[in-house]
Amino acid sequence: MRIRMARRVLWLSVAAALCLTALAARVFYLQVMQGPALARQAISQRTERLPLQMRRGAIYDRNGVALTDPQSVLGLAAFPRLFGDTAAVAESLADALGEEAAARVLEYVRRHHEAGWVIEGLSPEAAERVAELGLPGLAVGPTGRRYGPDSLARHLVGYANALGGQTGLEFAYDAELRGENVPHLTARYDGRGGPLPGGALQVVLPLDPVNKEPYDLHTSIDARIQRVVEEEMDRTGHPTGGPLRAGVVVMDAATGEPLAIASRPNYDQAVWAGENELRNRALTPYETGSVFKPLVAAAALEAGLIAPDEQFVCSGTYRLGDRTFRDVDGTPQGPVTLRKAIARSCNTAFIQIGYERMGGDAVLEAARLFGLGEATGALPPGHEPVAPLPEPHYGGDVAQLSFGQGGLKASPLQVARAYTALANGGTLHPARLVTAVKRTDGAVVARPRLEPARRVVSRATAAELQAALLAATVPGGEGTGQAAWLEGVGAAGKSGSADTVMNGRPATHAWFAGWFPAQRPRYVVVVLIEDGRSGGTFAAPLFRRIAERILELE
Repeated sequence: MRIRMARRVLWLSVAAALCLTALAARVFYLQVMQGPALARQAISQRTERLPLQMRRGAIYDRNGVALTDPQSVLGLAAFPRLFGDTAAVAESLADALGEEAAARVLEYVRRHHEAGWVIEGLSPEAAERVAELGLPGLAVGPTGRRYGPDSLARHLVGYANALGGQTGLEFAYDAELRGENVPHLTARYDGRGGPLPGGALQVVLPLDPVNKEPYDLHTSIDARIQRVVEEEMDRTGHPTGGPLRAGVVVMDAATGEPLAIASRPNYDQAVWAGENELRNRALTPYETGSVFKPLVAAAALEAGLIAPDEQFVCSGTYRLGDRTFRDVDGTPQGPVTLRKAIARSCNTAFIQIGYERMGGDAVLEAARLFGLGEATGALPPGHEPVAPLPEPHYGGDVAQLSFGQGGLKASPLQVARAYTALANGGTLHPARLVTAVKRTDGAVVARPRLEPARRVVSRATAAELQAALLAATVPGGEGTGQAAWLEGVGAAGKSGSADTVMNGRPATHAWFAGWFPAQRPRYVVVVLIEDGRSGGTFAAPLFRRIAERILELE
């Protein structure tokens, strides 16, 4: 009996010891291992925080100018759980803010439990009167308007709302731009959710190492150039009437870095906009038309399929099977050199080059060689619209493709990148738009990795195309781009008028792609006017006006 009792006592002792050990381990885990986290959670449950600024980093140009024109304004915040009796303060609040604004505050307090910014853009005088009231549930503080009236590159930057980035760089780099570690207006409550005695609102700086701070984007855009591009676009009406529908890209001719990317019509980033306003026409692929011809010529020269001094027949028409292709005026002009074929924009000469000499595969390879059909590198993968290259099945398809029709599409950014290779002597660079992601103190967090530059044609081939595109713009010559000429420094480039169908009706996109100065180019500029009728008549003059304004900045 005694032995049996001893065994029971022993087992009970062991069980008790195990329970105490488990309990001690649990206490150790909660207090030591999880203590800091649980303390933060407890504080968080008794703390209400309202950010004093939008929780996003800035987007800068190459010189540190904020492209969004952010505005710092005073706002009025309401913490309903601290507010107390709304009826008791209604009259004094109306005296401080005016009846309409006071009614908005009281309505928010009655309907909401969480804190929020009720009024933005509060005048300093009204802010002072509110402060004098000393109401525990109201606070005045700085709030940031992310998009000011002078924000630039709106289609490129895009816009963000409370859900995060929605378009443009705001969307492509949303993870980098957003962050929680920003100054907050903070109120603390007791265990029952009531205000702590003396629990006035406080501004608390970010201290939590777990949360990410907002990072800033630094880009290659030059705000000065971006501004003059947009100003000239805003001064230009559409050839068919109404607001301009166009995209413009300016690139550094030596490095291929985008200096300006602009689209019209414009939109307000703080107000809902439709698809037509939000579309970035500088990044949208369009039928290329004749701006593709210099790329075909460069590839044919590089492959030895044609010679610079060789002559072709600008016959006015070219019949292939049951299809007839025409030059612009359909009038025979006789034998022409390659330079004249480019300057006059002779379709039939380019059918002889593309269809007869190169063939469909080689013409498509010319497009690939200069980066058409691939992303430029300006945005992260998947964020840049890229039109696939067409698949010509018949001789007529190849003939059309030879002069930039037949379903070949490229964006103004892609065309600018291609022309940069002609301007700089034959090197195709990635379009390095975002140069760095940085903390607010300037420390670099990341630099986007891009494909290396590649040589696409020799310097001799590039020089031949430079001479041909100069002949296309020089006054008094035979070129279609003479309206782009710049007095004193000259310009070189190619106009294009690309036939297509828009909304079920025929349309013609107007292009001009070129560079200036004519010798030692510094800037490549591409202008695309959606349904703009004629590149030489409408796109080339806009190129010239933009170039003149850029030169004034130097």
